[in-house]
Amino acid sequence: MDPPTGAAASPPAPTTLRRNPPRSARPPPTPLPCVKSKPALSRLLDDAASATIPPPERLKVFLRIRPLPERGCGKAKAPRKPKKPDLVCLVASGANSVALTVPHSKLVDPKRGRTEVFDGFSAVFSPDSSQHDVFTQVMNPLVDEFLGGKSGLLVALGPTGSGKTHTVFGTPRNPGLLPLTLRQIFTATDESSKGVTVIQPTRSFCLSMFEILSEGKGERILDLLSDASDLVLQQSTIKGLKEVFIESVADAESLVSCGMLKRSTAATNANNKSSRSHCIITIRAVHENADVESGKSLSNAVLTIADLAGAERERRTGNQGTRLLESNFINNTSMVFGLCLRSLLEHQKNKKKPLEKHFKNSMLTRYLRDYLEGRKKMTLILNVKPGDDDYLDTSFLLRQASPYMKIKYSPSYH
Repeated sequence: MDPPTGAAASPPAPTTLRRNPPRSARPPPTPLPCVKSKPALSRLLDDAASATIPPPERLKVFLRIRPLPERGCGKAKAPRKPKKPDLVCLVASGANSVALTVPHSKLVDPKRGRTEVFDGFSAVFSPDSSQHDVFTQVMNPLVDEFLGGKSGLLVALGPTGSGKTHTVFGTPRNPGLLPLTLRQIFTATDESSKGVTVIQPTRSFCLSMFEILSEGKGERILDLLSDASDLVLQQSTIKGLKEVFIESVADAESLVSCGMLKRSTAATNANNKSSRSHCIITIRAVHENADVESGKSLSNAVLTIADLAGAERERRTGNQGTRLLESNFINNTSMVFGLCLRSLLEHQKNKKKPLEKHFKNSMLTRYLRDYLEGRKKMTLILNVKPGDDDYLDTSFLLRQASPYMKIKYSPSYH
């Protein structure tokens, strides 16, 4: 604010730069004989040790844009007048970024469009990306680390009908991440066994598959590979869950196909085959004969793939009764999952801030606690729909997931 013109402005107060205060003169120190001290060697050892420790990894977050679906993908309805073709609100603007444009119908001032760029993704897969393109960047690193003895988790999430189940399971002609993962595991195992003269412990694999779904206003676990009904979640372990040893890709794919037949699905106005549960598949490496002479304990790494049911808006799905209870369960679980990740991020930013125990509010997050608290490595693949009609769902997911890219994992995870 300018000073009044009628009065003389007082001169500004002088600014004093405080440097180190003067010290009294001291006698020069007595020189000591030059002796090779031990700290120099320890510093070299410390530098060498720190050079071998890789820096923390950031959480990998991938984004896949599904092609625009054909009209009539929801429940069968009476024929209507043909609609105008869908307009696109989301496009890939680079290898790691997307541009989201507010649809014309949602603008306050139609003459002023607004486009927002979301970047920092590990990779963005455009609608014409193949399943193999996605597998190479998303799952290959997880499979390599799994075969090297480290556990890992892939979570597919996004709104209903965004292509999560297609990404994870695919079709017989266009297999998804899970079938391609199984093929890669057995291919790598067969190749490693060829030409090996050193006796190594025998390694085999077992597979389990289950879903978490709503039961009234609660939730329960259903084994998709058996008829067991008395499954109990104890910390991160499911008591009574059936694990099946798999000796080939054909065995594994047959099991998964049988499990998918039992998975809970239903038609809604937004998706004619909407998943009503969170499906989780685990592949566990089992060492049958460990090295007894050396006494080494070989870790049984676990690779987990989770296909989460898509968040739903009641106005769009038209759900009522049981379907509405399922929607509430799905949306609540998605909310708790996001709260866990945000709490982890806030704790990493400020260690004095406690890690909130949001995981207790959902069976899914209790089962995945080690990953949601940063002790094991997790990868996310977000699935979105690019149409104007999907703007609200897509915008919400992008804004919710953008901070997740700042989450870090220690290289010492197991």
